[in-house]
Amino acid sequence: MLKAALLSLLAFLGLVRGFDLASLPAPAGAQAGGGVAERQALHALASDVSKGGVTITDERLFTVNKAVPWVAIAKRIDNLARQRGAISVALPGADPGKKLAQAWRARDGRGVLVAMVPSPTGGTVGYFAVTFTQR
Repeated sequence: MLKAALLSLLAFLGLVRGFDLASLPAPAGAQAGGGVAERQALHALASDVSKGGVTITDERLFTVNKAVPWVAIAKRIDNLARQRGAISVALPGADPGKKLAQAWRARDGRGVLVAMVPSPTGGTVGYFAVTFTQR
């Protein structure tokens, strides 16, 4: 609680810049990693929804079981991003409910894009540190 309050204060003062991808918690019950095909699918999804508007600078991949819904993952990152002074970004290729991806942008043009490729057993989630190419 204290850490969240401190991050909010630092973001408000403009002292927190961008995202430290390693500080974002993994989805509940997730295992680190993902296969090559899932990684490629997540990169393709990120490219599709951003329409070339972001450059991926880092990534973390997780596998989740079907008990972890996309909305819970996105909401958790949304809360953390807002605490850090970032705002939700409308992605030009977004199709809510069909393309599971959402992005947040900090004042310095950096941010995070979170995407999920579902599977019958759950899915693979990607946290991508991004730089927005358009101001």
